[in-house]
Amino acid sequence: MKTIITGVTSFRNHGVEALVTTLLEQLRTRLPHPEFLVLDRVPEYDASRVTSPDVRFALDLTFKPSISTRARAMLLKLSDQVKALAPDYQAVLAEFESADLAVATGGDVFGSEYGHRSLLSHLAPLKVALGCGKPVFFAAQSIGPFKTDADRKVFLEVAEHAAGISVREGKSYDYLTQELRLPASLVTHTADPAFLLSKPEPARLARLRAYHGFSSDRPLVALAPSQAICNWMNSDDTQHFDVWCAVVRLILDELGADIILVPHVQELSPKNDDRILATEIIRHFDFDPRLQIAGGDYSASEFKGIISQCDMVVGERMHACIAGLSSAVCTVAIGYSIKAEGILCDLFDPAQVKGGLLLPIQDFLDPEIAREKVRSAWKMRDAVKARLNKSLPEVKRRAALTFDLIANRMGVC
Repeated sequence: MKTIITGVTSFRNHGVEALVTTLLEQLRTRLPHPEFLVLDRVPEYDASRVTSPDVRFALDLTFKPSISTRARAMLLKLSDQVKALAPDYQAVLAEFESADLAVATGGDVFGSEYGHRSLLSHLAPLKVALGCGKPVFFAAQSIGPFKTDADRKVFLEVAEHAAGISVREGKSYDYLTQELRLPASLVTHTADPAFLLSKPEPARLARLRAYHGFSSDRPLVALAPSQAICNWMNSDDTQHFDVWCAVVRLILDELGADIILVPHVQELSPKNDDRILATEIIRHFDFDPRLQIAGGDYSASEFKGIISQCDMVVGERMHACIAGLSSAVCTVAIGYSIKAEGILCDLFDPAQVKGGLLLPIQDFLDPEIAREKVRSAWKMRDAVKARLNKSLPEVKRRAALTFDLIANRMGVC
């Protein structure tokens, strides 16, 4: 069964890698004779991370008509009759004719935070699949709330014809079923697939920790700052940097913990490479040995392994936070969209979420609030760990439900 996977930007964003590798693992166990084509923005790099013979990668060209000049868009349209006008584009379209289904991953790409053109680009391959009569599934998404009528309209044009939509948190479920009025029979509340992501074996984890120079005698905190968040939220970069430095100082000197900086996104654009911000923090602290960067080209699984050994996580990258949550580590999520609040509210009671586990970006940019929230989370870390250990089996069951849903609606028992 040939599955086309869409919504993939780059495995240089290790959250994307976590989603896709888990999706492949889970569908491989459920679909007969599985064959996968990953439509991708950086296929050469991503193909180097997944070498299974049943997986191919190809550059996603389906969105080109929606972002091209009028002349280029016309040329692409004419290539439907004369394929030689755009052979690569037509080759991608032909893949859908031989496919059995299309599955959209990406986590939060169906929203307004990244702009209307981004939304169009992620809907484009799904529209091609529907045009070819293929079933389309939205897999474990955080969706909306859309900020414009145009965003809402283009999403519904595809979503209303989907074979199934699973959402990874309750706020998205409520938005789709109550605000957008999609039928409950179409939408299923599951959990993020990365809760199922495996991590290296214990001996390798111990070597990873020792490699970065940390002993087991001192607490360890993982920080996952985002180089891109200020660009998305039109916030001040200097203010953002200063607050992170204040949080680092608190953790080092008041909490007495070591710190591992986790650059979970390492894209080529300097606006979205977390190593830049992490390195600036290291320089600011004059290369204090209590502060290290996990700066290697680690896999999403290895990053999860590093994070799993920590006593707390503070992150602006959602999948660094999920690596902590899925490992029963107390996690403070700095949120800018529905996803952080929704995921945390599915796991904890409101007092814990508001008490320190959720820190909206606007509040984080106030150093006093940021420090107080981190202190509060640190104090309840044992209670959070106990809560997660109790709830994770059910969360992982719900994470697997997305793939059971796909198999069931494809007629696979």
